[in-house]
Amino acid sequence: MLMPDILVVVLLSFLIVASISLIFIKNLISCIILFGAYSLGMALVWQQFNSPDIAITEAAVGIAMTVLMVAVATKVEGETDD
Repeated sequence: MLMPDILVVVLLSFLIVASISLIFIKNLISCIILFGAYSLGMALVWQQFNSPDIAITEAAVGIAMTVLMVAVATKVEGETDD
């Protein structure tokens, strides 16, 4: 097995574990951080499959969604703390 193949297997395993973990995490901030890591892992998988355009799109959308979700989550958690 070549090194890129091992890297893809490791990344895909991480994506499976991360997606299952997202179901069970109750803390919004932890969930958002894991979603950002998932997005980064997915961008790396696309890069390994020689699709840099999709990798860049995944990274950009993942970053934008993470920032948006952090903003919404902090507002929601701030309202529930009252």
